[in-house]
Amino acid sequence: MKVDYSREQKIYGEDISSDAYEVCREVKNILDILRMKYSLDSEQCFDIKVILCELLQNAIKHGNDFDLNKKIHLDLWVNEETKVLGITVKDQGCGFDPPAKKDLYYSIDRDPVNMDESGRGLFIVSELCDCMEFNTTGNAVTVLKKL
Repeated sequence: MKVDYSREQKIYGEDISSDAYEVCREVKNILDILRMKYSLDSEQCFDIKVILCELLQNAIKHGNDFDLNKKIHLDLWVNEETKVLGITVKDQGCGFDPPAKKDLYYSIDRDPVNMDESGRGLFIVSELCDCMEFNTTGNAVTVLKKL
């Protein structure tokens, strides 16, 4: 999915603590802003909540290794013309080699019950968004979701 970034409106851009409580509070604040500004229905809010929570929890656990001194940078924007929400989450970890989307599907072995614990969040996010891309280091992910 190609997005014209010249028409984006920034919704949120902050460094937040790797504290799970603070992350939950920020997700709630972000959802309140999006719900009011874009009249999102409950299904859209749920999808965005799951995307944010999964990406932020991955950043806390896998990226920042639960280190409360490390921050997570979170950016959200909306392309007003196409009504596409963009979310970027970047942690202070050393990164990883992100799996290809086909590898996320392969990891579920065609049965979600048999899916490994590792990679489940990324699989869920990939199913809920329209596009998911990692930076070359593997410590930042950007997702796009049509509103």
